[in-house]
Amino acid sequence: MIETKIKKEIPIKIAEEEVYRYLGYRIELNNDVRPDLKNIVREEIEQLYPLLESKGIYRFLTVKSLAVDGAITTEQNYQFSVNKKVINFLQNSQYLLFAVVTIGAKVEEYIKERFKQNQPLRAMVLDAAGTVAVKMAGQWLNHFLEEENKQYGFQFSRYFEPGSNDWDIKEQQKVFTILGPERIDVTLNSSYMMQPSKSLSWIRGMGYNLVHSFRDELTCRYCSLLDCPFRKKEEKRPNHIKLNYS
Repeated sequence: MIETKIKKEIPIKIAEEEVYRYLGYRIELNNDVRPDLKNIVREEIEQLYPLLESKGIYRFLTVKSLAVDGAITTEQNYQFSVNKKVINFLQNSQYLLFAVVTIGAKVEEYIKERFKQNQPLRAMVLDAAGTVAVKMAGQWLNHFLEEENKQYGFQFSRYFEPGSNDWDIKEQQKVFTILGPERIDVTLNSSYMMQPSKSLSWIRGMGYNLVHSFRDELTCRYCSLLDCPFRKKEEKRPNHIKLNYS
């Protein structure tokens, strides 16, 4: 068993193009973004950075069994129920990574303030930028753990979030029992939704010779929501990706 660890002040870089995507623009289709909206996006991104309280918590548990029907058992007899698709991606995993990241509550408070100021457009831009920020926090933590464990020859599966079309939202409670994200000020309500809402939770398999091994690049290719307005366009990428968060 590897003890639970916390990462504070996770570096985040908010790309304007990603904010446009969450506002409904498809940049790859050459949708024109109005100059006034571009200015608002840039201004609100700058307003957002001082509000970020990016933190993450994670833990690895040894896998005891992965059943074809979707039943997973780890050390300390934690049990999960997933579907066959998830099990397929986790084949040959010796460990499961459990993780939660957040950008804190200040962003949500600022979004509400923008609405109170009768500035709904700026509020929506902030909401989109906050979504990008928390996803970047998750991506940073995933890449950090990939690099940290690469020296041991470990590979990682894709990640799965409770509440996605692959995994029941009620399993969220089990992730919280294992991690205790309250230590990074993330709680769970009666509907199994995280507070602050700009938080993410997930699991990933880790091991040798995984059937499906890849870095945290583009999970849209595995999603069944083909008409999702936020779906990323897949591009050919080099095998090695250099991380730059400066």
